[in-house]
Amino acid sequence: MSSHRGQMIDEALVKHIAFLIRLELTDAEVATFNKQLQSIVGYFDRLAEVDVEGVPPYQQVAMGRAQLREDAVAPSMAREDFLSNAPQQQDGFVRVPVVLGGGEEG
Repeated sequence: MSSHRGQMIDEALVKHIAFLIRLELTDAEVATFNKQLQSIVGYFDRLAEVDVEGVPPYQQVAMGRAQLREDAVAPSMAREDFLSNAPQQQDGFVRVPVVLGGGEEG
């Protein structure tokens, strides 16, 4: 199995990640994602072995056309239209479930 910074990629980790992102996976999907993640992490392990001594860091140069626009207030979707797409709403806002601790759901 490949490892990156001491983290082993195994089916238990795939199941844990799926749990954290609330994704239900079949055993076959867990096995597939496990294999794919091992391959990805293995590739990064190979990249970490490349000698980059003396190679300058990449710097993106903005071309003449790459200019940022002015930040300006512009009309947006009407609140009623936006809320009509929300599965749940409360007091004029979109209601979402509590994901992290610190709040009461209800």
